[in-house]
Amino acid sequence: MKVTTEELPDRQVKIEIEVDEPRHEQAMEQAFKKLAPQVKIKGFRAGKAPKQLIKKEIGHHRLLDEAMDILVPETYQEAIEQESITPVSQPAVELVSHEPLVFTAMIPLEPIVDLGDYNALRVPREFTLVTDEQIDAAMMELRRRHGTLEPVDRAAVAGDVLSGSLKAEAEGVDLVNQEDIEFRLSEETFASLPELFSLVVGMKKGEELEKTVTAPEDFADAKLAGNPIAYNVVIKEVKEEILAEENDEFAKSVEEDIEDLAALKEKVRAESQKTVDDEALKVYETACLEALTELAKSQYPPVMVDSEIAHLLEDQAGLDPRDPRAQELYLSRAGKDEDEVKELVRPEAELRLRRSLVLSHFAEAEDIAVEESDIDAEVETMAGTAGEQSDAIRLIFGGEQGRDNLRRSLLTRKTFARMVEITGADSKPAAAPKKKTKAKASAKEPAAGKSGKAEKPAKTRRTSPRKTE
Repeated sequence: MKVTTEELPDRQVKIEIEVDEPRHEQAMEQAFKKLAPQVKIKGFRAGKAPKQLIKKEIGHHRLLDEAMDILVPETYQEAIEQESITPVSQPAVELVSHEPLVFTAMIPLEPIVDLGDYNALRVPREFTLVTDEQIDAAMMELRRRHGTLEPVDRAAVAGDVLSGSLKAEAEGVDLVNQEDIEFRLSEETFASLPELFSLVVGMKKGEELEKTVTAPEDFADAKLAGNPIAYNVVIKEVKEEILAEENDEFAKSVEEDIEDLAALKEKVRAESQKTVDDEALKVYETACLEALTELAKSQYPPVMVDSEIAHLLEDQAGLDPRDPRAQELYLSRAGKDEDEVKELVRPEAELRLRRSLVLSHFAEAEDIAVEESDIDAEVETMAGTAGEQSDAIRLIFGGEQGRDNLRRSLLTRKTFARMVEITGADSKPAAAPKKKTKAKASAKEPAAGKSGKAEKPAKTRRTSPRKTE
């Protein structure tokens, strides 16, 4: 077997394999033995006719194809072991000639990531205090929660709570289809349904609305922009909201350990501040990852981008990828062909891939580990806040899959925490942590992005090629 290799850009290597004649003849004989029992020739039992008759019936090209199916996986595996090549996914195989058997394989290699001097990286961080307006809004929500709803016989106005049914359809697809629902009449409620808020304001108990509107061309949801939307709304009851009176008695009714209104407002402020801080931290984590991704230099094969594009389209389509019509429906909604859609999302897919690679390599560089004791502690923390569901939590996260999900989540949390620790340092660059002697969580484990979904870097595995002609 003769093997030649050629290194190509973008983490790819092309190998050409030429199979020697004796081995090819041996594979041809194996192919014959496999196919012969399937051949029926009049006057002979299956597979018992003279060899030349059987070969003539099978056909030389079919024997060649069968022999190639035997040889390509075998010789490819031998070649990558001989050349010390580690593929990251399936190669693209192309036949050069049948006799002698020569084929090429375009092999995608593991990505390379150079993180650069990330210990010197700094990202400005801002801290925001909650405003009095935010506290007032939170108090208003509590007053609503502890208030009452009184049926009224008048036209609906903003702030009322309506009950009835609501249907919205665009191009034969249901956007909303709910019977016997209750909803607050506000612009926020109908933010995703153009013009519906203004149409429902003024409706009375027992009235029905049927109307088709056209979404603005610049509507936030690109799938609806410029398209007709058919509404059907039935109002069964209009209720006016009576807010709870804001006083000490109200404060005590909200929580038993609250003594007066001032104490309630102080607790609301503290909880609101934590919410603001948590949201700001997520934004800052994303900024840190963006800065680290910008600093790093990444090389990866095109097949990894193609895979990320496929995942991205599944996410954007909001359709079940197991549905054979999913891609067709998505392309129909987008009004573009497959190639156009892929090119449209390519920049975002490449960014997601680079972030995922950087995140994984950063975790590896920082020797970030998730121990079994970390997972045990997290399960107990979750169970401790689950009340009657605590046993169910322990059961769910006691199995292999549940623990693996927690391991990835904790790895992500630890990775971002270390990243924030470094990039948010005000003085000198942060020192790298001491290496741990215990087995570390693999840096190839996926780390979750902002959406909470796991961003998976490529996993190294041995692969067998599929031939193409």
